[in-house]
Amino acid sequence: MAKLITGIVAHVDAGKTTLSEALLYKAGAIRNLGRVDSKNAFLDNNSIERQRGITIFSKQANLNGKITLIDTPGHVDFSAEMERTLAVLDAAILLINASDGIQSHTKTLWSLLSQHNIPTAIFVNKMDMPDTNKANLLAKLKAGFSDGVVDFDSQTSDSFYEEIAGNDDILMEKFLNGESLSKQDVSSAIAARKIFPCIFGSALKLEGVENLLEVLNTYFTIPSYGSDFGCVVYKISKDKQNNRLTHLKVTGGILKVKDMLGEEKANEVRLYSGEKYEMAKEVPAGEVCTVTGLKESLAGMAYGAANSVGNYKMEPALIYSVIPTQGIDTPKMLHILRELEEELPEIKVDYSEQNSEICVMLMGEVQTEVIKQLLKDRYNIVIEFGEGRIAYKETISEPVIGVGHYEPLRHYAEVHIQLSPLPRGTGLRFVSKLSVDVLDTNWQRLILTHLKEKQHIGVLTGSPITDMELKVVAGRAHLKHTEGGDFRQSTYRAIRHGLMYSKSVLLEPIYSYEIVVPDNCTGRVMSDMEKMHGTCSLDENKGGFTTLHGRVPVSTMKNYMNEVRAYTKGQGTLSLAMDGYDLCHNEKEVIEQRGYNPNADLENPAGSVFCSHGAGFSVNWDEVNNYKHL
Repeated sequence: MAKLITGIVAHVDAGKTTLSEALLYKAGAIRNLGRVDSKNAFLDNNSIERQRGITIFSKQANLNGKITLIDTPGHVDFSAEMERTLAVLDAAILLINASDGIQSHTKTLWSLLSQHNIPTAIFVNKMDMPDTNKANLLAKLKAGFSDGVVDFDSQTSDSFYEEIAGNDDILMEKFLNGESLSKQDVSSAIAARKIFPCIFGSALKLEGVENLLEVLNTYFTIPSYGSDFGCVVYKISKDKQNNRLTHLKVTGGILKVKDMLGEEKANEVRLYSGEKYEMAKEVPAGEVCTVTGLKESLAGMAYGAANSVGNYKMEPALIYSVIPTQGIDTPKMLHILRELEEELPEIKVDYSEQNSEICVMLMGEVQTEVIKQLLKDRYNIVIEFGEGRIAYKETISEPVIGVGHYEPLRHYAEVHIQLSPLPRGTGLRFVSKLSVDVLDTNWQRLILTHLKEKQHIGVLTGSPITDMELKVVAGRAHLKHTEGGDFRQSTYRAIRHGLMYSKSVLLEPIYSYEIVVPDNCTGRVMSDMEKMHGTCSLDENKGGFTTLHGRVPVSTMKNYMNEVRAYTKGQGTLSLAMDGYDLCHNEKEVIEQRGYNPNADLENPAGSVFCSHGAGFSVNWDEVNNYKHL
């Protein structure tokens, strides 16, 4: 039977694990309430999670016959794990700390829920704290999120139904005609994200929890699914016996034990609830489950009729070099980190042949401690990390066409790629619309594969490229001599050739921030943000404190929290959320510091190889246009 897959998302310290525990307890899924501070929470069962008191890995539990609950990380360093979970959710509970209101990361979560079109309930937690005002909080939620945020603590009054109707023209017409709104009317409005039920309470004191459960059971509907089999992978992990686990949602048909997923067999199908699981012979559409036997699966992959998930917003912003403190060779260390990368989607592992250095891209410093602990616990390996440096990206400001030609003896391929800038945050888009009369469809598909298979780097600092369309505009193969690898060579060279001619620009990662300080520190914040090349706006003044928000480069924000604590004497708070990439504020300085020379990068040549008198010869990038065949 399909379940309503419901995830809890929140800013760190909003009480997410406490709410998960309260929901499980009130639904009868657990007999005893666990506590974060007692290190016995049902879902935070990893030793590192219990030690640190934060959720690091998303986990599921059967709440009741209708709902499967997925608890996700709240700390911004582990937000990529949370984002990948969104792909399988039918509903979400957005948790708000009544004392803090809408914070920077909360805004990011709201935006992600909107992008994934997930029906959402809001639970305002910690209403038992002093100075919390329900009316003021509700007004802020409406202003910050949507007018469709409706108080569901009183579901019987006329004003309640009038407010529901006010967010939907069809329901308003029905209401004005004197007709009663049905449960189905409310459910449809929630499913269409026109209404967002809001419940106020205290998870710690079990207040409002039953009402939240009632709202989920009564008004949130399980989607319908097709009969054609499909599933989406949202997580990779390992159990205590070191078995590789693939966590997925069945999006159509039925998944059975021993079914083939791609070229691999599902040896076991497990249904987890916390640490425990039971074996299943089959799982219908609408359920999440865990499969053993898959070695090639990755988060975001899809099988059967399902669509793969991509374009994740949460990306690492810092690069750390890995320093093994034991006698472990580089290939083994790289292999182990690659295994870890599959489980932790928020990290990216890279190896520089030029510097003989393993680097890991991370969201923040908390992850370095978690990775070190995981390596020690699982592999008995001790490592250290070098000082973190910024993960830059590169793009272009105007279109350009790059040419790649590869023609050593008995090989042939030529490709022309048009590189065009796209809006900030778009990522890379790959297009081929050549006529089959110009280039056979199979060759065009191969070129697109080569465009997608590699992380192409720019020519300013050797950082990954982004925010551009790579369009195949011309190509030629030889009936006798062309092989698949020839198009790989020509495609890579065409991109580099275009970048060498283009006007490239450097991008840096940006934080959105919210800072609350005593009124007498407001000027200090505004001055600091100007010095750090950020923006700053005042939100409100209340009770002697001022709230400010804006965007600021990650590179200039290092250790600022310590400064805030110092000049506010511990009274100030700062919350940060990754907010994409934007133009680098000190591009010239960074380029000089990196000292990257694209002409000396032998792994990424911009020139081409042509043939004359039966022998291949190299042509420098600035001469390729004089030799090209198309």
